[in-house]
Amino acid sequence: MNIGVSTGCFFPRQTDNALEAVALTGAKYTEIFFNTDSELDEEYVYKLKNIADANGIQVISVHPFTSAIETFMFWSKSDYKLADSIRYYEKYFRACQILGAKYVVIHGCYISSEYMSMKKYTDILNLLSRKAREYGVYIAQENVVKFKCGYIENLTELMHYADSDIKFVFDIKQAVRADQDIYSLIDLMGDRISHVHISDFNDSQNSLLPGQGLFDYGKMFEYISVKYNVKYALIEVYNENITEDYGLSQSLDLLKNIV
Repeated sequence: MNIGVSTGCFFPRQTDNALEAVALTGAKYTEIFFNTDSELDEEYVYKLKNIADANGIQVISVHPFTSAIETFMFWSKSDYKLADSIRYYEKYFRACQILGAKYVVIHGCYISSEYMSMKKYTDILNLLSRKAREYGVYIAQENVVKFKCGYIENLTELMHYADSDIKFVFDIKQAVRADQDIYSLIDLMGDRISHVHISDFNDSQNSLLPGQGLFDYGKMFEYISVKYNVKYALIEVYNENITEDYGLSQSLDLLKNIV
């Protein structure tokens, strides 16, 4: 298991600065969390590539800043916006090509969008995935509490309609927030898991740094690597949960010793 750190841990820093901060932790794997449209300009993406290369960091995936509005871009009642939205996401696919990343993380459609069936949802996700594959990139659906695919029931239905190229990101804190069984979600996603978003939790908090909560990482790492050949796990917690007393470097070292 290869352990890394997402640039998202350092939000609201600009992404180039966040990537430099990732390098200071000693991490060699990352997910680039883009924060704004200008960061998708190729000149800026090449700057990120140079920082990653200079520090021996492999970019596994990119995370769109537009995740929160994907419902309105792809899965709204206004179908005429779909072609423009897919065209916009080509910016992320091109960024992946430059960075050497293979996955674009998708949140999808809000759980509250009752007008959108899982069949219709997946049909549109398949269209986005097919465009991504033209760039040599995969769509990676994440389980997020406020979205349809944060729940086992909906993911089970998605599996009936999804192209085989669609991958998954398993996020621990999101599973806890949605009150979903962690290992049931892992088994459902199976060998389509591209990588894992790592965090820790206790009885009252669900976005702690690994080592500050109750989660058994040794058990999970062995399970997903042996059963499903998952190779990457990236620490992704909210910045307010990172303190001077216990930071990302300590958490990263803890996980490296476990694997």
